[in-house]
Amino acid sequence: MTNKFAAIAAIAIAVSGAAATANASDQLARSLGVEAGTYSNAQLVQLRNALEDGDSQKADFILNGQATAAANAGDQLARSLNVEPGAYTTAELVSLKGAIENDDATRVSYVINGREVASRNASADASDSQLARALGASGDHDTATLAAAYLDATGRGDD
Repeated sequence: MTNKFAAIAAIAIAVSGAAATANASDQLARSLGVEAGTYSNAQLVQLRNALEDGDSQKADFILNGQATAAANAGDQLARSLNVEPGAYTTAELVSLKGAIENDDATRVSYVINGREVASRNASADASDSQLARALGASGDHDTATLAAAYLDATGRGDD
């Protein structure tokens, strides 16, 4: 009987502790003007501290998540590079920043103006036919076959 009573008492204490924690969390959420149960206790405390410190960026990050923070960071980087926010991907912005820092005008121009994608084999027909003529090959051959023939012909494939 004593063991049952102790077990029931332990369960009651655990439940009341969890309920008190949930109630406190809900209360903190309401005091911050957010929906109860949406944020963890840690996030609620961080939000309260951010609001008390006037840190709107941190508060926005907590309220709106990483996607908004990343978009804001990308927009900020774009503005720092004097380009329109949203017009370039993050990778393009980073490439542009590096090109500017390295004073690489060609790369800057490519990122800003030449954003087309070139396939690895875009000029394969012209180079293949030139290589085929140089080897005296006739007919259609793929690049790998022509390269192997070139290496055999020049002896460079024996290394």
